[in-house]
Amino acid sequence: MSNAIIVPAGATFVHEGDTIPFVPDVDIAPGDVVVLNKLVGVAKFGIYAGARGSITVRGVFSLVKDPTTNIPAGTILYWSEISHHVIKNQYEHSMIGISVEDAPPSTPSVRVRLLH
Repeated sequence: MSNAIIVPAGATFVHEGDTIPFVPDVDIAPGDVVVLNKLVGVAKFGIYAGARGSITVRGVFSLVKDPTTNIPAGTILYWSEISHHVIKNQYEHSMIGISVEDAPPSTPSVRVRLLH
């Protein structure tokens, strides 16, 4: 017998959660990073302003980084809305995910597993 706590909350499955619906105020291009407060995703496809689309919040993406920064595999990364690239500094930035391979200095991007 387990010690599970069962709560009759009436939850209903909606979908797997790899993407979430999104209606932008401006046109979104494929590959754009979208920050919704602390939720960060990537547009796999373009979305016109005012049209319903979706952003991806799970998966591995190659994202731009500062080419002078060393990012080892397993580093928690944040999205800077100021510099528009991934960074290692949490200060008031939204977490985007974790690096899945090393990205040494001189490399312009890092592979990131989105964590939402």
